[in-house]
Amino acid sequence: MATSEDDLTIWFESLDPLKARTYDDAPMRDDYSDIYFVGTGKSRAHAGRVGRRPDCIPADAQAYWAHDLWTGWLHPAIPRCTVCLARHPVTQVIE
Repeated sequence: MATSEDDLTIWFESLDPLKARTYDDAPMRDDYSDIYFVGTGKSRAHAGRVGRRPDCIPADAQAYWAHDLWTGWLHPAIPRCTVCLARHPVTQVIE
């Protein structure tokens, strides 16, 4: 789906990022047999313009931009920012 400069897209603020670790603190093996993951991978969705980080995401938080439109479907396990919802309300239909 193509987006224009004016379309609101989803930015994801990483609340608890997944991190890969090795059991022996050595470099990761080619077959990945020595790794495990820590963290939950939880995030929060924000509304922003293409390439412009929303100001409600804390400056020190990791965040990344997606091509998904703010008004589109979002998995119910990913909460939307209440500040963004107040500014840009959406009605989410769960199928």
